[in-house]
Amino acid sequence: MKYIISTLSTLALIFICTLTAHAVTPFAPNVDLKTGAINVPDNYTRWATLGTWAHSTMEGEPGSHEYHVVYTQPETIDYFQKHGRYPDGAVLVKELLHAETMKMTTGPAVSHATKLKGWFVLVRDTQGRFKNSKLWGDGWGWSLFNAPDSNKTVSTDYQENCIACHLPARDLAKPDAHKDDKWIYTLGYPVLQ
Repeated sequence: MKYIISTLSTLALIFICTLTAHAVTPFAPNVDLKTGAINVPDNYTRWATLGTWAHSTMEGEPGSHEYHVVYTQPETIDYFQKHGRYPDGAVLVKELLHAETMKMTTGPAVSHATKLKGWFVLVRDTQGRFKNSKLWGDGWGWSLFNAPDSNKTVSTDYQENCIACHLPARDLAKPDAHKDDKWIYTLGYPVLQ
């Protein structure tokens, strides 16, 4: 009888621990919770693609000189579709890719991605967790990485290094968007529309 009670108690404890482990969701998989340091998440290319941006060449022949492919976790898309805002801990990875343009039978200026240039990573923070870090503010953690180093950001201060490029996103955001979500180019992500 003692053996049965002991076995049942052990099984109950394992079951409770398993439930607890699955109920606790980490803030973001790529953030050091002690320091707020951000890195490029492992296997982000297996996440859902939100959208792609093409940056045109400004001189010479028509075409693209760079692509930005944006990824996020599938649960971020589910949450946004249900609530109309980005959830706490959402990670957006913008992969920066060099591009080449050539004439093909499909068109006179067909561009394609070539090699990885770097990443821009944003992490949604609705709690204001890292007030002492210059890479966190306006509801997000902000970091730019040059390839191939996905662990060391080249950003030093999001207000100096990042905000200027996101002013158009804020100006183009829907009026009813959450104020912190206005920093994101959501208009270019059809899956969220």
